Amino acid sequence: MVFFIKLRNKFDTVVTLCNVGASIYDIETVDKNNKCESILYTTKDSESFISERSYLGKTIGRTGGRISNSKFTLNGKEYTIPTNDPNGLHGGNGGLSYVEYKFKQSETKVFHEVVFTYLSTSEESKYPGDLKIYVTYRLYKEINRLTVNYKATTTEDTLVNISNHSYFNLSGNAKNNILDHYLYINSSKMERIEKLLPREIVDCSEIYSFKKSHRIGDYLMDKEIINNTNGYDFPYIFDKQSIDICNIILKDKESGRVLKIETSYPTVVVYTCNYVGNEIMNNNKKMEPYYAVCLECMFHPNTINSDFLDDKLDILRKNNTYDETIEYYFEVENE
Repeated sequence: MVFFIKLRNKFDTVVTLCNVGASIYDIETVDKNNKCESILYTTKDSESFISERSYLGKTIGRTGGRISNSKFTLNGKEYTIPTNDPNGLHGGNGGLSYVEYKFKQSETKVFHEVVFTYLSTSEESKYPGDLKIYVTYRLYKEINRLTVNYKATTTEDTLVNISNHSYFNLSGNAKNNILDHYLYINSSKMERIEKLLPREIVDCSEIYSFKKSHRIGDYLMDKEIINNTNGYDFPYIFDKQSIDICNIILKDKESGRVLKIETSYPTVVVYTCNYVGNEIMNNNKKMEPYYAVCLECMFHPNTINSDFLDDKLDILRKNNTYDETIEYYFEVENE
């Protein structure tokens, strides 16, 4: 059964969650004129949200991003991910994005909380081990903050790299595209992408860097980017990794809305909604390119198959617990 759960705080921020994919269906915040509107690019109706396949607001995993050739070797055994994508996008056909989670809703003096749980069996995903997943959302009452925490345990060594795939558009009900949004990322290095897979770590050149905040559209249409990924679709490595550091800032100067992100993860994949869909979105139009930016905080995608990465952070050992957090702060500037 499908459920939608609404949370609201004193700032008139409304977060609507869904148990399908332990997902964020919508987030509404006020602009500089105190007008409350959606800051996500999401479907106009909830039924389409369940059936769409662009991972709108969904929990992505077991492995967010792509796994090259949909195969990996762990502890000497090769595994093949069932998938319609040649590179096992977001966990493949047995992924976490469109299954129904159980959930419990509660409240304290400090926050509203929803905890989603799901048991991903090795049979349904073909990853080793039965994986018990906990996705916890907290909307704070006195601070305009939404946090999402991912915990997981496994019966065997396996791969885990979970994130949220919300499509942000701060203009309000996606009335404009995101080319005029300003983006800052505390990152001097990124992963070079070739045929949609990371190949090596490189310094961020001018057309890729967001170390100094600038319009997303300033370089997006550069031939090098367009011919490669049709827009931004790159992992950025934070210069400093800490849950207490604001490593990402997204701004829409027209509305005054500001989104700040802190995370325990070491990278963020920036994806600018580079392709179209058939769904009618919350601006009453069909899905269009560059009407949103996804900021997918995670471990390096495809770490298990990347010879340029020594630390295989996406491996969850049998006796360990996966425990990572993303924090979203909602602000308004009246410049």
